[in-house]
Amino acid sequence: MKLILIILNQEELLDDILSALVEAGILGANVIESTRMTEILSHEVPIFAGLRQISKGGRSYNRIILAPVEEEEEINEFLHILEETGINLQKEETGTIFLLPAEKIP
Repeated sequence: MKLILIILNQEELLDDILSALVEAGILGANVIESTRMTEILSHEVPIFAGLRQISKGGRSYNRIILAPVEEEEEINEFLHILEETGINLQKEETGTIFLLPAEKIP
């Protein structure tokens, strides 16, 4: 079993990515709303207030998509669909994608 982990910075792509997962046969995904660490530190921890200058212009919030996958073919199909639709999760402004080994605890 594998776990697809996507940190999506462009939230407007969320529907397209979820549609690609479903089209690839990956149905058990979860979506989490998240806040960047620099955003929290710069506003809630005074010593890190200088981080506000670094994070200006970037998005403060993103989405995390977690999708467990049983079959390798589903992963390949998902990546193929992303490529066909022009979604590039290798660009930092778009997001990041990870593929992690996973085991279900019995």
